Amino acid sequence: MKRQRIEKHESLIHGVVNEYILKEGKSFLKNEFVTVMGIKLSPDLSVALIFISVLDNSKSDFVNERFQERKHDIKQYIVKAIAKKIRKIPEIKFIIDSTEHEASRVNKIISNLDIPPTK
Repeated sequence: MKRQRIEKHESLIHGVVNEYILKEGKSFLKNEFVTVMGIKLSPDLSVALIFISVLDNSKSDFVNERFQERKHDIKQYIVKAIAKKIRKIPEIKFIIDSTEHEASRVNKIISNLDIPPTK
């Protein structure tokens, strides 16, 4: 039961943060393409880790700075959107998720290996 509640809250926050990025992202992210990869809530629902992926990995620091600057605005947007559905709005923390880029880099290295076929 508790896990279902956490997943419901994660889904609500995910949707709202995506909506915020669609509406306001152009003004503070310029032309950087970002994706919310996921939300991870603490068991007590007090902290939400928001995992952000950046299409151009070299712009990760820029995007992280912009999200840190907008943290208060994003939380207020979340409050307005879901305050009636969630009793306690969690503190939000943004984490740049470079998993996709690292996986792509590893795949590239593996594909460039010269491994002779086995008999």
